Order: sequence, then structure tokens, then C-alpha cells
Amino acid sequence: MANKISFLNLKGGVGKTSLLVNVASCLAYMGKRVLVVDFDAQSNSSIWLMRLDRWNALNSDPENFVLSVFKEGGSELRNCIQKDIVRDAEGEIALKGLDLVPANFRLMDLEHEVPNPWEKPFYAHFFEELKEVENDYDYIFFDCPPSFFRAPQCAIFCSDHLIVPANPDALSIIGFHLLIDKLEGFRKQTERWRTELSAPDPQILGISIGAVKAGSNIDVPLERFKAQLERFIAQGKVPKKACIFPEQIRHSVTVGRAVMQGMPLVLMSKREASMPVAEDYIKTTQRILSLIGSEVISAV
Repeated sequence: MANKISFLNLKGGVGKTSLLVNVASCLAYMGKRVLVVDFDAQSNSSIWLMRLDRWNALNSDPENFVLSVFKEGGSELRNCIQKDIVRDAEGEIALKGLDLVPANFRLMDLEHEVPNPWEKPFYAHFFEELKEVENDYDYIFFDCPPSFFRAPQCAIFCSDHLIVPANPDALSIIGFHLLIDKLEGFRKQTERWRTELSAPDPQILGISIGAVKAGSNIDVPLERFKAQLERFIAQGKVPKKACIFPEQIRHSVTVGRAVMQGMPLVLMSKREASMPVAEDYIKTTQRILSLIGSEVISAV
């Protein structure tokens, strides 16, 4: 059965998509089977992994996208999966084992305009759809928007773990605090359906600090994050093994070029400019594997 992980912070602009795309790609590079489900209407992970031209072409049929799964008479989830999504400029597979359920901008309609034709919440319907494909994968990652509406609720309900990407600033700390509060309420709200469907109880795995600029001193925000995390652990809201990942993600302009090329950094790592930040993502991937008790592969 797949390890299912949501990447979420209630503050935007924290490098969430960069972390998810590159950790997923590291795992695929290691030979793991990985599915990325894009639950963010901004569609950043979809556009990165597909490149804009392929993503635009897919928009000719709305049933290609995750929103269709929630519409009466829409697609089954398995029919939305784009296989071996990372391709080179010639359209050849550049990375095997990394699949994608893409989003487009219409996903925002899920919050207000899409009627629910089932006698269950959207998150319970999606859980059952995911059950049909999850044994095909080792890992399933959910890219979530910085909100706690219907789309991220579907991801969280299905997840075993949550990773909180963050920047070393006060707003990221506030976003983390709000997330813990929302999770507590969501657990109570979904208790019936978790019991009925044997759904997991998602737990915070840790906080990944990104966008760290060379020479900057981030001791103060790290201490504040640590104090907040320890308080939540003492209150029983976060498991004892949760931590601030010691592997920090450096700020790098290479990330922007990787998006334009539709390439994760692990495939660009032989280029001198991208090697340091690619190494950060590789080490973070190893940290995640160790925390969830999976085999840690020493090199990519």
C-alpha cells in the first residue's frame, strides 16, 4: 500500500510545489512508483511536470483533470492519470515511474459551484476513488493550496502524513499554527467517515525550511518554530517524532529555470549551478524516508 503524504502550509509562497515535485522526482529516480495528485487550482505542479505547452493541450478536454472526478458522470480517477509525466524536449520519457493527476484553474469551482451527487462528502468519494489505484504506487503525494477548503480536505483525509514546507519567517510560523488548529477541527468533523472507511489519521511528519539565502541568519525563526513544535507535541497535537528537518533547502534561481524546462532538479543535477540545491532535495528525501520508516537509499 502506498505511503500518502500531503504537502501543506496555510501560508502561500513557501516552496511547497518545489519541495513536492523534487522529492517525488528523487523517489522516482530511485526506482519508486510515485503518483502526484495536484489539488491546487494554480496548477503549479502540473505545469512544472508537464511543461506549459503540454498542459495547455490537455485543457481541450476537462475530463483529463482531477475536477472531473467530483462531477456526476465525470472521469474515474484512474482515467485522469498521466503516465511517466516527465518528458524531454522531444517528448521522450525522461523519468520513469512518476505519474500525475493534473489540475487546471477550474478546480476552484469545487469549492462553490460543483454539486455533490453522492450521499457522502467529497473527501469520502475521493478516498474510494484513490483506493482503486493506490496499490499501483509506493508513494502518493498531494499538492495542496494554502487553504482548508474542499480540495485540500480531500488530500488530508486520504493522507498518512503531512509535511509542512515553510520559509524562515514569522508568517510561515503563523501558517503552521493555523494548520494545527484546522487539523484538530477536521479530525472531529470526519470521525464518522474515518471509522466507516478505515481512513488514516494524518500526522505531521515535520517542517521543511526552504528559500534559505546564503549568509543569512535564521536562528531566531528556527527557535520560534522549535518552541511552537515542542508545545504542540506536549499538547498531543503533533507526534513526538515530528521535527524541523535539519536539511534546509537553499534559495536558488535554478528552480525557476527547472520549471520552464519541465524538469525536476534531480535531472539537472549534473549542471554545476543546480547541484547544491538538488543535493538539498535529495537529503530531504532521505530524511522523509527515515521518518516514515521506509528504506533509505544513500545516493541518487
